[in-house]
Amino acid sequence: MKKHSILLLILITSVSLAGIIFIQIYWVRNALRLQEEQFDNKIQLTLKSVVNRMFDERGLVGIDSTVCGEHCDRRTYNVLTSVNTIRLDSLLNEEFGGMEISKTYAWGVYNPGCGTIFAGNTGSYRSELITTNHHVSLSCLYQSEKLLLGVYFPAERNMLWLNIFPYLLLAFVLLGIVIFAFSYMIFSFLKQKKLSEMKSDFVNNMTHEFKTPISTISLASEMLLKPEVSESPARTRRYGNIIHDENLRLKQQVEQVLQIAILDKGEYRLSRKEFDAHEALKLCMKNFELTIRDKGGFMGKKLNATHSHIYADFHHFINMVNNLLDNAVKYSEAYPEIQIITKNIGGMFVVEVHDKGIGISSENIKYVFNKLYRVHTGNIHDVKGFGLGLYYVKTMAEAMGGSVKARSELKKGSIFEIHMPLRSEKNVKSEDHGSENENIAG
Repeated sequence: MKKHSILLLILITSVSLAGIIFIQIYWVRNALRLQEEQFDNKIQLTLKSVVNRMFDERGLVGIDSTVCGEHCDRRTYNVLTSVNTIRLDSLLNEEFGGMEISKTYAWGVYNPGCGTIFAGNTGSYRSELITTNHHVSLSCLYQSEKLLLGVYFPAERNMLWLNIFPYLLLAFVLLGIVIFAFSYMIFSFLKQKKLSEMKSDFVNNMTHEFKTPISTISLASEMLLKPEVSESPARTRRYGNIIHDENLRLKQQVEQVLQIAILDKGEYRLSRKEFDAHEALKLCMKNFELTIRDKGGFMGKKLNATHSHIYADFHHFINMVNNLLDNAVKYSEAYPEIQIITKNIGGMFVVEVHDKGIGISSENIKYVFNKLYRVHTGNIHDVKGFGLGLYYVKTMAEAMGGSVKARSELKKGSIFEIHMPLRSEKNVKSEDHGSENENIAG
């Protein structure tokens, strides 16, 4: 899939997800508004029930509607003088309790015009009570309100949110699952796309690596078929050696490719034992001395570790260090400047391989231990390898209870660290991990 198609797909999916979130918010607001309306209706019914019961007890129900009008002020006075605060409070508690309405409230009988509260239990909510939406008339029904019975609930908003909280929680949980699944799919897709690109690069690189020895073998074979060459034992031996060497090189490259499946499945055997890591490092340095000298470089060492006896697989440890030294040589622009430093940190033996090569950018350094990963250098195929070396180092280090780290800066070089466990009483027996595999290079 092309890059712009991927971006378009992500954009469309993101807009759809944003639309779902917007609709959820809209539904929550509507649900809260409906809760408010239901709560208001419930309060109005309760207040009307309280007023009817109170007037019925006082004998004020059934007054003819003609009383309202010119006698409305007298009606208000009669109602006010008929209010029994204790009885009214008892009726409110009884009605609110029966309808499962919060008992934490303030109530009062008041005149909204002048803001006077004549009776009630207002607490510290006098101003809120005057402006409450929960009230019922105690005066004439045919003129402007003169006297109101109102209630105010300080925790009304919390009660409404609590009523819709289970549904709100479920909605957000489901929405979170959708967002997580969407994000996971996008990141997985991008990861798979990157892996696909890495595999394509690996196939191209492998084709290039195989092409050189195959071409050399083909050319040497053609030369051996010529009569003048076959009549010369020296020339025949020379071309035969070329075929032999290139065949070994091709065989080694094929084996390196096969190590991918072996490392992924863990089908390798570790033969752990105690040995002096400093002696192993000296052996590795000896193997690279000639190569570095031919390139005009040098290699130094600072073996500062006071405890150098580690518990690991000797051959794999040698191969791990060789991989780091090989990379340090390959990625040096001019002449290699390499230094090996050892130290003890937190009960571990640490090997640091310093170089002053081309370095690795901060964007790429976190991927260097991934399988088949090679830092892009454009279309120039100037460094050989399949991207298995550092992956092998990381796999083996972790299999032996250690770890690897990398630090680098472009144009200034890199530092690779191998942390290996020291010899201890717990490390008695080696651990098996499948069939033997002792020589993997990058």
